[in-house]
Amino acid sequence: KHWFDSVPFPVPTCRTHWAMAMGLWVDTLPGRPVEVPGILQSTGGKLQPIAFTAPTVPTPADENIQPAEGDDTSAPNATTGSRMNRIVCISSANVGYSTAAKDTEVLPSALEYHATIEEGTNSGEFALTLRMTLEYESAFPEEGMVVWVKKHQQVISDEEASELLLVETAFEDYSGGRWVPITTDVRYAEEAEAVVQAVITSDSGQTAGRVSTQGAIEDAKLGPVGERGRIVLTYRCERLYSYAEMALGAALGSRSLVPLGLQLPWAAFDNPGNHCKVRAVVRAPSGSMQLDPEANILAYRDLHRTLASEGQTSHGREEAASQNVILPEMSSRTDELPEWEFVCQSLPPKPTMVLAWLSISNADEGWEQVDSAQSKATRATILKATEEDTRLLRVSPPGSLEGHLIRCRVDTEAPTRRPDSVRVHTDITVSDASGSTGMTANRQAGFGGETVRERFNKHEERRLLTRLESIPKLRQAGVLLDNDVWCQLFVIFDHGVKHEFGIEARIAELDLATVTHLGNALANSDAAAAAALESSGKATLLSSWRQALSQLRSVRAGGTTSFVAGADKAKSNYIQAVKNKYRGCDCTAYVNFDTDGGNNCGPCYNSISQLVEQADVVQGHVLGVGAWVDQDCAARVARLLKGSTSLALTFPESVAADQLFRQDLSRWIKALRTVPVSLTISAGHRVWSARHGVRNENGVDSLFAVGDGVSFDAPDVSNMDFAKAVLRGLKAGESVTLYLLSRWTPAELVSNLEITVGGARAQVASGAEPLAGVALGHHWLSALGGSGGPEGIVANSAALCSRLRHRLEDDLSFAWNLPTKSGSTAAVGRAKTEQRPPVSQEQQPAEPEVPSLLPPAPEPWSNAVFGAGAQTQCVFGGAVALSPPGCGAPAAACAAAPPAFAAFAPASRWGQEAAGAAPPAMKRSLALSAPMPGGGLFGGCCGGKGPCTGGKAKGKGGRGGGHSEARSHDGPSKPSLLLRASGYMHWGASEAPSAALVRAVRALKHLANSTLSPPKAGPGAALETEDPLVGDLLGAGAAKTAVAVGNAQAVHHGFVCDATGQGPIHGKRFKACSQFDIDVAEGPRRTGQLAGGRGFKPVPDSSTALRWALAAVLAWWPLVWRKRADLFQAQAPELSTLGMPALCQAICHLPDDAQAGRDF
Repeated sequence: KHWFDSVPFPVPTCRTHWAMAMGLWVDTLPGRPVEVPGILQSTGGKLQPIAFTAPTVPTPADENIQPAEGDDTSAPNATTGSRMNRIVCISSANVGYSTAAKDTEVLPSALEYHATIEEGTNSGEFALTLRMTLEYESAFPEEGMVVWVKKHQQVISDEEASELLLVETAFEDYSGGRWVPITTDVRYAEEAEAVVQAVITSDSGQTAGRVSTQGAIEDAKLGPVGERGRIVLTYRCERLYSYAEMALGAALGSRSLVPLGLQLPWAAFDNPGNHCKVRAVVRAPSGSMQLDPEANILAYRDLHRTLASEGQTSHGREEAASQNVILPEMSSRTDELPEWEFVCQSLPPKPTMVLAWLSISNADEGWEQVDSAQSKATRATILKATEEDTRLLRVSPPGSLEGHLIRCRVDTEAPTRRPDSVRVHTDITVSDASGSTGMTANRQAGFGGETVRERFNKHEERRLLTRLESIPKLRQAGVLLDNDVWCQLFVIFDHGVKHEFGIEARIAELDLATVTHLGNALANSDAAAAAALESSGKATLLSSWRQALSQLRSVRAGGTTSFVAGADKAKSNYIQAVKNKYRGCDCTAYVNFDTDGGNNCGPCYNSISQLVEQADVVQGHVLGVGAWVDQDCAARVARLLKGSTSLALTFPESVAADQLFRQDLSRWIKALRTVPVSLTISAGHRVWSARHGVRNENGVDSLFAVGDGVSFDAPDVSNMDFAKAVLRGLKAGESVTLYLLSRWTPAELVSNLEITVGGARAQVASGAEPLAGVALGHHWLSALGGSGGPEGIVANSAALCSRLRHRLEDDLSFAWNLPTKSGSTAAVGRAKTEQRPPVSQEQQPAEPEVPSLLPPAPEPWSNAVFGAGAQTQCVFGGAVALSPPGCGAPAAACAAAPPAFAAFAPASRWGQEAAGAAPPAMKRSLALSAPMPGGGLFGGCCGGKGPCTGGKAKGKGGRGGGHSEARSHDGPSKPSLLLRASGYMHWGASEAPSAALVRAVRALKHLANSTLSPPKAGPGAALETEDPLVGDLLGAGAAKTAVAVGNAQAVHHGFVCDATGQGPIHGKRFKACSQFDIDVAEGPRRTGQLAGGRGFKPVPDSSTALRWALAAVLAWWPLVWRKRADLFQAQAPELSTLGMPALCQAICHLPDDAQAGRDF
């Protein structure tokens, strides 16, 4: 029965079905534990894979109804990697020093994300403010250091075009034991660069930084700093991807899901770049919560499967398949906004993201009142910003008059209608009757075996009769007049059109008595009510309603699903039956879209858009019931219909159903109030004196408008002193936001603004501006810059010419301290820090190359084992005698380890081999397309750098920079492109995660062995100590720095300097983080003898290197050795207190390559 437990399982996507599925999730039975090894919950600083019991999810497959292409057979609330919001930091940094040589491709020493999710400018949308901090540590803290960084910009997701735009910049310099903030001011780009250069090249005791944006590349420079420096970049995204949450029960969902992934860098355990602090913080609106992993374990599992399937090239396939997800822990903050946080002092050893999958309450839609006393006047609300923001929104248009940038929200109402006017309103029901609606609905609730389709029939009948009952009240309130016509169009579809029928009635026919009798006759088969209708001449009316309900009640399930067929038929029927019939009348339509699945074929969004455009649709609603509802598709259809969604696994019952009908009735009544209107906007005129005399200027100019289908027409010039803006495409009941350039102050504008609808003047008042601070400034600057502005924004070309646009853009850039998108301005700042040696122009870093957006080519394979010649029995590049059996370290060392590390002492595979034997050669299949380079801790050892190098092949390239063959394209990049091009934010030379793990463990074991059993010095290895007088006479040289020995200097046994060939290295060892197997001593590093390496990081001594690696292992072992809890679950001692023997023992007992390969 459960044959699927032993066969490979396909990776699902939200719009992919399994042709031979026996159920919705055939590899998971209700009540069976579901573990998702690649998703881990952070709790108390520990990582634990999530595992919960599979919930019971009723689906059509339970009754042998097979899904069709397009049905969403993923778990309820699941999403995909391509849809979710993802932050990917791809940058390249070069550094320069006062006297030491420059370096390139330098990695940050800390990376922090601080994300704040807020409600967007439009209902149901969400915005993001992200603060990203890049910290760089100096290799020579006694000197001044300059950091120059370039970074790619991105869109927020693969399917959402909203950009992540840089809105604010700051810097920090670590001086005197504290971080000194360096705030920035906007200057023109040339001035900003000149100021920074003046600070860097002089002994001013200051630190300066500047950031500019050119196209899709951000360019930052900071210096001179001493020990450490930070670049703090704040971004804004106006529209995050979100979708409707499905309630896992009979209650209807009233929340939205916003998935946000913050990608972390990853690096091998032996790479010193791994020693990098990462922190991710996410804040959300009040009432938000993480999508519950226990109730939604299947959604988390499906998301992880889609992440694993993202790799499209042979190089990126393993990175994608290795993607891990960390669920951050709820913060202990006490304020009202919920917050989640994840912190670690090292990087993961494989691709990893921090995921905040947030469930956020939808804003209250409010209720539409049906009352004759309700105001019918259009309302214009001037959005008054705070006093400080108002000051910053002052601009200088041509002339001597001060300008103010102000937003105004206009909520339209139809002007008073003439008694003889005719309004035609049509309710369009587009309803799914595909085969999946044949499943039994609410089996647990005891609905007597009714199918989903039968429940849809009853629901749609009740909805129709509820609206019928409201007609007399709407007539009494004047919303509908006697000459108006009310039409009903039903289109029932599967893969084609199954049923189509309609009803039409004049409002004059639907008086209170008629509606009462009609309702009783239809709902209760009341013979007396039917007779009353017939006696009053309403027999035809009764017959048409009975016929329509009879057809609705007879609808049965069958076929596949095509939203295209339903939408196209609804459009053509409306045009034929309504639009052509009632030419010259005001026509509106409201759409109810009811489904239990997803679109199976055809461009459904295009069909829905055409329905909205050609059928006079003013609003709509999507009702989705069942496990196969495509939540993303439902949310997109609802947005096209200008409405909302209600999603649930089963039909709502009693109270929940009543609430659903009340909300539907409210939305419907709002649509009934809608008629086409146009606006005129003006505010009189202002005067100022020019050379030739007094000039008139418009009191207000409309620069932009945001609304569905709106456009600016030619200005109204009926007044000789000023022109009026004309806005068309609105329907009464809809809202529009105007972006105004006012020559009146905000307070004066309230009494001077004149907005008319059909000749009727709107009521003007002031209200609070919902945006504040940098979000408001960025919003205006984005609109003026033509990038990242609100969706649906249209410019008024009659008022906003290019010269005025640039003038206003510059004013805002300087006032709000926000660099322009064009790069014409830059943010620059400086602060008093401490006296540091200046960095001359010659010593400053070269301009960083923009990181390539093509994956690096695979390295050629070498016949050597970790770089050694094939003819030599070398380990990590050279002939080295291993320690006695056991762990690779001397027996005495193992015996000296504290009892707390007993968990690190299983029998080692290496210990089963004879002393002096090399570790097993790494299998070619483990690396996919990665090289097998030299090792040693962080990649180096003595053997491969002396006479026995043989056929050694040095690693080249590396992730995140230095590739000149593929430049950045012009626009911001999709997250998937950034991920693939960077190896999923891989820091280090190119290698696949599994190969990196195996190589790193072997390198660390070799380092532990070399440290405790240093190799004997070979011929020529003895170094002569230089007489101190030579240094006094000639100064310190490269050779002296490289060979000087003293009791205080660390000795790196097993490592020779790649620049000089001398070893072992004394003092600091500088390891190249961006290439394999390159180490140099401090002297050559200072003088620029880098042996082809890049991104050097100083390693003080072997014990520090071992502690760095062990800290990373202890933090991240569940990602790579989840089956070895026997090694890691015991409480480890404080690493800083352990001696070298204990450190080595712990390293030598790490799982070897065979164990790693099995768990990876």
